[in-house]
Amino acid sequence: MWEWEELPPNTMILAPAFDPPPMRCPDGVWAMLVAAVDLVGDADPDRAGGVALFAGCWVPDQPPADGLYGGDLVVRLTNPAGPTYPLPYNHVADVEMLLAFHGRWQCVGRWCGVDDRWPHIVAPAAAAVMGLHGVLREATVSCNRPQPPITWTSAGVAELLDAGLVKVGEELLFWNQRNLGIRHSARIRADGALVLTDGQVYANPSGATTALGGTHQNIWGTFRRASDGRT
Repeated sequence: MWEWEELPPNTMILAPAFDPPPMRCPDGVWAMLVAAVDLVGDADPDRAGGVALFAGCWVPDQPPADGLYGGDLVVRLTNPAGPTYPLPYNHVADVEMLLAFHGRWQCVGRWCGVDDRWPHIVAPAAAAVMGLHGVLREATVSCNRPQPPITWTSAGVAELLDAGLVKVGEELLFWNQRNLGIRHSARIRADGALVLTDGQVYANPSGATTALGGTHQNIWGTFRRASDGRT
C-alpha cells in the first residue's frame, strides 16, 4: 500500500487500520504531519464519505510555518484534559489540528477525549482543510492573472527552478485514481506554474491536485519528475 499510494517509507497508515493508532505523540516529537488523506466518493454510495486513506509521519521539532512548510497540516495527540470515564486514561486522547498559514501554526480543529477511532474522526476535517487551503492559494494567485509572472507568497516550484533542481518545460506526472489507471501530467512554466495537458494553469501542485480531485497529500510527494521518477 505504501508503494501504491507513493508514500515515504516512514509514513504511518492510520486508515485503513493495520495496527492500533498511536494515542500520544512520542517523547521528543512535536506532532504528526498529515501526509495523505482521501475520502470515499459518491461512486460507492454505501461507503460515500468514509475514510479511504489517512496517513502521517512524525515531526520531531516544530518547523517554521512559512516557506516550504506553508500549507502543511499536523495533528498533535496529547493527554486528555477532562475525565475519561468509562474509558481508561491511556485509551483516550485530545487531538489538535494545526495548519501552517500566514507564518503561524493556526488551530483549525480540536477534539477532546476521543478514542482509537480518532483517525476516522479527524480525517474528513483534514481533507476539507487541505482542499480549501489549496483552493485559497490558487484563488489568491488568480487575482493577478492573466499577466504573468505569478507572484509567489511561499516557496514552490519557482524556488526549485532557481536552484536548478528542475527545468522549464520539464514534465511532471501525477496519478489520480491509480486503480483506474488515470494519470495526469503537467509541464513547468518559466514562472514556476504548472500547465496541465488541457491548458489549465495552476500556481502550485496543491492547486492542481485539488482541481483534479486527487488524494489530498503533502504536495511535495504528489508529483514525480517524468525523466527519473523523483518527487
